[in-house]
Amino acid sequence: MKKAFVIGGLLVAAVSVSGCATVTRGKTDTVTFTSSPSGAAVKTSMGTTCQTPCHMEISRKQAFYAAFTKGKKTRQVWVNPTTSAEGVATGAGNVIAGGLIGIAVDASSGATLDHVPNPVHVDFSQPQAKAQQVAMEHYKKVKAAKQKKPAKSE
Repeated sequence: MKKAFVIGGLLVAAVSVSGCATVTRGKTDTVTFTSSPSGAAVKTSMGTTCQTPCHMEISRKQAFYAAFTKGKKTRQVWVNPTTSAEGVATGAGNVIAGGLIGIAVDASSGATLDHVPNPVHVDFSQPQAKAQQVAMEHYKKVKAAKQKKPAKSE
């Protein structure tokens, strides 16, 4: 009888921690949209809209494009879900705690994915042909700045 309670407790624990990345990161990603100059209308291929600077909650598994319009100018940028180091690290806990069920939950929910580029930035002084490149360069600068550790004050 005691053995049954132990096994039951272990099963409950395994199920409760399975899908660690899904629990901690969620199924959606907050995608930020910015433009230079600001105030551009953004419409995604999913039909959602906002005006820069703005944010949208988008399914981590959803690839889409964002069309930015300012006056008569339009720029489009593709945004794709990619496996992120943070998502993989969070999901790695499943190897120990959640096992295959947790890994499957995280993979199917998209919890190990992040949208790239995010933030999605458009510079209207650049032509449409460079819009994707400009967006990726901006994303890389923001990502690098976030990874830098603040200097110690003495």
